[in-house]
Amino acid sequence: YAHHSHPLFYDWCKSVTVEGRVESVEYKNPHTIIVVRQDDGTVYTVDWMPPDRLTSDGVLESAKGALTFGSRVSVTGAPIRPAAEIRGFFPDFKGEVNPRTIDPWVIRRVGDTFSWAVSTPLPDPAKCAGAVKTPAK
Repeated sequence: YAHHSHPLFYDWCKSVTVEGRVESVEYKNPHTIIVVRQDDGTVYTVDWMPPDRLTSDGVLESAKGALTFGSRVSVTGAPIRPAAEIRGFFPDFKGEVNPRTIDPWVIRRVGDTFSWAVSTPLPDPAKCAGAVKTPAK
């Protein structure tokens, strides 16, 4: 259940965009992990889809060709929630989180033809204003 609760782990009422160079990519289950280093040295982790989903969406091979070490990318998505907030939904969650982790909505290689975006409508952070979030009890 927790693995598929992205809106509870990631704050879809917020959006963050980072641009930098690909430091590494691991195409693995349960998620592909992309590490992006911004020009100021700040490192972000992008928590993307697993390889089988990228394959079924027809994007795995083009992603492997475009998202290589040093390539410049732009990523927009939802930031991870603080661990304390996640524990409000999942009291048994004992871990900590990397505060610079993103659930991507859009990934593109800057100045290139590779671009990927979620196929479902993007969350609209503007519609979240005043929304009440109720943690699980």
